[in-house]
Amino acid sequence: KSLIGWGLKVIRVIIIFTGASAILEIWGIKVGAILAGLGILGAAVALGTQDLFKNLIAGFLILSEHRFGEGEWIRVSNVAEGTVEKIGLRSTLIRRFDQAPMHVPNSQLADAPLINFSRMKHRRISWTIGLEYRTDKKQLKSIVENIEQLVSKQDFVPASKVSTFVVIDKFNDSSIDLLVYAFTKTTKWGEWLKIKEQLALDI
Repeated sequence: KSLIGWGLKVIRVIIIFTGASAILEIWGIKVGAILAGLGILGAAVALGTQDLFKNLIAGFLILSEHRFGEGEWIRVSNVAEGTVEKIGLRSTLIRRFDQAPMHVPNSQLADAPLINFSRMKHRRISWTIGLEYRTDKKQLKSIVENIEQLVSKQDFVPASKVSTFVVIDKFNDSSIDLLVYAFTKTTKWGEWLKIKEQLALDI
C-alpha cells in the first residue's frame, strides 16, 4: 500500500513536470536553458539536502525489505516503540502506547536493530522460581513434573515444536532456582497475560 502511494506521487510529479514543459515550449520558452540553470541550482541544493535523500532512500529500503508495515507494532532500541501509522517519504509516524505521535526519520529505522512484534509466532514465558533449601529431592522432582504437566496444556505450544524447559537451574544464595521456560500459542498481549496469570495460580 505504501509503495503504491509513493509510486502515485512520483507519477504525479512526472505528469506535472511534463505538462509544464510542454506548455512552456508552446509559449516559445526554451526549456533546455531553464533546465541547465536548474541543474546548477540543484547541485547547490543537493549539498544542503543530503539528509532528505538519505531518509528517502532509507524509506524505500524499509518498504522493499518489508521490515514493517502500517498497523504493526515495532520497537527500535533507544528510538521508539509503538504502532506504525504511516511510512512517509522522509519520516515514519509511530503512535506510542500513550497515544502520542512520534515522527522518526527513516534513516534511524533502516540502520538500527528493529523488533517487529506483530510478526512473532508465539509469546514467551520465562520465570525463575525460588524453592527453599529444605525442599528434598522427592519434592523437587514432584514440583518439576507437576509444572511440566501444567505447561503441556493446550494454551501452550508443544515442546516438540519450540524450546520448553522446566528444570532445576541453579543454587542461589537463599534458594534452589527452578527455570520455567515456555511459549503460548497466542501472541495477543491481553490473552498472554491471562494465560500467564492462570499458570502462576496453578503453580
